Amino acid sequence: MATQSKTQYLADLQAFLKRRYKPKAEPAVSRLSVIDAVVYGICHEDTTREQANQALSRFKDQFFDWNEVRVSPLEEVRETLADVPDAAARAQRIRRFLRQLFEKTYSFTALEQLAKKPLKEALKTLHPFEAFHSDYVTATVVQQALGGHAIPIDEATRKTLEQLGLHEPDVATLRGLVERAIPKNRGAEFIDLLEDMAHDPAIVTDPKVPRWEHQGKPAKPGKDAVEVPAKEAKAKDKPKEKDKEAPAPEPAPAPLRVKKAAPKEPPAPPKKGGKGKPGEK
Repeated sequence: MATQSKTQYLADLQAFLKRRYKPKAEPAVSRLSVIDAVVYGICHEDTTREQANQALSRFKDQFFDWNEVRVSPLEEVRETLADVPDAAARAQRIRRFLRQLFEKTYSFTALEQLAKKPLKEALKTLHPFEAFHSDYVTATVVQQALGGHAIPIDEATRKTLEQLGLHEPDVATLRGLVERAIPKNRGAEFIDLLEDMAHDPAIVTDPKVPRWEHQGKPAKPGKDAVEVPAKEAKAKDKPKEKDKEAPAPEPAPAPLRVKKAAPKEPPAPPKKGGKGKPGEK
């Protein structure tokens, strides 16, 4: 069976979540200002859109403008976030962003020009602010204020996707995967579906929910197994051609044995009374 791609899996998951939660078609929402999107992102991370919308509305109702929030005591900012989890930390992040912005630009409208600039240039301007150390806030501003394609992924959503089998090394990598799989015209709907999924405790136990199962992975070696480098393993599995074709070595020739000549015997002495040679007396 062929391994299902992650893109196809996310498309199947979106179809399942759409059947499960039956989202209602909502009218197109106008873009937020960059500051509103930052505050909304800080309020929305690991909470619900209802909580974030209510918090943003209270800031608009209880304060004259964002400069008043900047100079207000931290306790007043925290009270505006009363029903949002971890209100004190969020209040500190919001006021810190407003103070950094004022120290840098002496204005609360300078960032609105970024919506007319290329996305990369706009993000380069925003990244020095501490609020943009959160990938969720960055994606929220891109999607809500700058008109780019982004699908914010918070920790609650990441954990739910991991329980369904989809693991990535970090949130930014996971967000990139989701944004490649889900087109921009379906992005806003998928954001709401992911949020509904992340806050649905029954989703991970539902046998009908699609799960990412990567097949064909090699089994991991045991603790006592000795790892063999790839080159050596390949060499062991495949016989060497040289060894296969080379003939067996011929035995070395035996050394020649030279027979020593037998010593010559001295000539026999002449017999007495015999005739000598001619000319002898």
